[in-house]
Amino acid sequence: MNIIRPYLRVVAGFFAGVCTWLAIVSLVQLDLSSVVIFLLFAAGLWYLAIGRPIRDHFARAKAENDALAARAQAGHEAFLAGDASAAFAPPPEPPAKRPIRKGVVAASLMAAALVLIGIIGDISDGLDDASSASPSSTTATPMPAVPSAAMPVAPAEPGPNAEQSSASASTPSAQVFMPSVTCMNLQAAQDTIQEAGVFFSRSQDATGKGRMQISDRNWVVVEQSPAPGIPIDEGDAMLSVVKHGEPGDCS
Repeated sequence: MNIIRPYLRVVAGFFAGVCTWLAIVSLVQLDLSSVVIFLLFAAGLWYLAIGRPIRDHFARAKAENDALAARAQAGHEAFLAGDASAAFAPPPEPPAKRPIRKGVVAASLMAAALVLIGIIGDISDGLDDASSASPSSTTATPMPAVPSAAMPVAPAEPGPNAEQSSASASTPSAQVFMPSVTCMNLQAAQDTIQEAGVFFSRSQDATGKGRMQISDRNWVVVEQSPAPGIPIDEGDAMLSVVKHGEPGDCS
């Protein structure tokens, strides 16, 4: 059991890190009940992972100090009784330090790396890009064309195809239409819109609580704007979402 116990503490530390990250995510999303649950699990797992070893270490250090104090008191009493040999006896050798187990260290580093990779992947998948939240900052406002004052332009006579040519000139050559993404998870909806030709789309909490969509796969699109088939540009798509398991999640 003493051989397996350090590895069990590594496993407890791994799940403690996961629960701590889930508590942070729930706090950002203002899900206070989940925050309390994850923090309770994290506290218990952290105690098993590092709290108990630290407590045992201090208990061993205290026992060693108490033994030295008792030996010093016994030597003092022996000296008062006239036994100088017991009073001036050399102190006992300190206990040997426990060797560092390389397997436990390697397992700890691997568990920490897995937690870190999961956190980075969760953030990269879930955090909304600042540019997608404010599309006006990334989409350049087209400036109206102003004819040059130095070169007067003679008005052209309207021909039979003037209206058709002006309509075709104002229509973009590669128009993107809003796909139907309702009842998809947010990540799949964003991927579908990107495949249609628009990179930036926005999302908002349909409940009005203002929660951030950190992990897109945990959210479901319940409403989209504009409707399917409407031409869109960068940042025009707005997706209203709720978390899986909440009312209206299409389940």
